[in-house]
Amino acid sequence: MKYLIAIALFMLTFSTAWAQKEELVVKSTIVCQMCKTTIEEGLAYEKGIKSARVDVDAKEITIKYKANQISEQEVKTAITELGYAAGDIPAKKEAYDKLHSCCKAGGGCD
Repeated sequence: MKYLIAIALFMLTFSTAWAQKEELVVKSTIVCQMCKTTIEEGLAYEKGIKSARVDVDAKEITIKYKANQISEQEVKTAITELGYAAGDIPAKKEAYDKLHSCCKAGGGCD
């Protein structure tokens, strides 16, 4: 019986640690509220990403994700595939070209 309890506690501890959420803050090329919407909605559909919050003024994206489902590099790649830089990783050109004009460098939105 002691062994079963010990195994159950080990499994519970291990599974909880395994599913822990990580947090990543990424500087990006955010210009306006439309950028905020594009990024938050775009990342909402990525497996392993639990939340994405964009701070337009700080030009930062705070992402909570499950490290056992998606890596930090994959999170950054997902951002670049939406048309935005992720730290020192530039935006994918094809995605950037599809952004609304106000979301591009030098654009002017509200």
